[in-house]
Amino acid sequence: MYSRVPSEVSQSNAEAALTQQARIRPKSVGYLRVIAQMGRMRAIPALLTPVLWGASTARWQSETISIWWAAVLVLTYGTLALACHYFGAYVDYLRHIRAEGQHSTAANVRSSMRPSPVGAFDGFDWMQQGLLRPETFLSLGLISVTIYVLAALWLGIFVGWPVWFFALISGLMCSVPQWPVVRFAGRFWWLGDLAYWLGLGVFPLLGTYFVLTGTITRLVLLIAFAPATFAWLAYQSYNFYSWRRDWRLRRRTLAVVFGPERGLDVAAIIAIAGFISLILLMATGAVPVWTILVLGAFPLFLRAFTRARVWPFSRQAGIGTVENAINAVILAGMLWLVPMWLI
Repeated sequence: MYSRVPSEVSQSNAEAALTQQARIRPKSVGYLRVIAQMGRMRAIPALLTPVLWGASTARWQSETISIWWAAVLVLTYGTLALACHYFGAYVDYLRHIRAEGQHSTAANVRSSMRPSPVGAFDGFDWMQQGLLRPETFLSLGLISVTIYVLAALWLGIFVGWPVWFFALISGLMCSVPQWPVVRFAGRFWWLGDLAYWLGLGVFPLLGTYFVLTGTITRLVLLIAFAPATFAWLAYQSYNFYSWRRDWRLRRRTLAVVFGPERGLDVAAIIAIAGFISLILLMATGAVPVWTILVLGAFPLFLRAFTRARVWPFSRQAGIGTVENAINAVILAGMLWLVPMWLI
């Protein structure tokens, strides 16, 4: 009995290798998924909750509002949230390549030898795998800021100059966490979170209410606490997914400072504080009693910020935290809309 010649053996091994490679070839990723992950699009509806609450409160107090202006406000503050995501990913990746001693122009060439894009969940993952260039995120961030500025200028021309004040403060507050001295601060890391709470939560609600009613009342200032807190939690939930990355970058976040499990406890306490503020408003008669429907989103908040049963805190647990937190914030916004719009 004679064995096969070496050429036949090599050919069969090559065919087997090609067959195995075809079996493990990753599934193609659609462009919509890429776009959604680049700007964290799934979080945009949750971050627009303060705008929804402001429009609902204006409808409850003035009975009639302009749907057209409400749509422009959604576009305005939606582009601001997108800019925060694009610039945040860009600044983090610059920190990453500097820590690794690489150069951004040489490390981001599309390569078939890079890891599979199936495991990507946000813009940083796409840049780290070399599938997207960091300049793309910088350009998208600048485009988003340009749209935000133009929309704010247009609103100010037709509604009044105070709109420019709210838009300017929101933009400045959202730019503060992008400064490396604040984003990677050792002691004053909480300043970035406070700036996001104001820039993505409080001032968008106040600006929305002013555009639709022309005034600002003390009640609106009290109402702003809960939606601003919920929107901040939706934004903060992504840090539980990226806490290992943030720890390597020495970026201080809630999950890094307290650890992912204790960070979940702190986030749950903050969510409870937001619901307590709503209960106090209902108890004093400041808002309709039917706003108690918002408490229906409370179980989802608890589910989002429940401690993981398995240590270490896994990537899937972080993704689950993001999805549950975003769904909880969106549900809270819809449950606030129903009584405020119908009563």
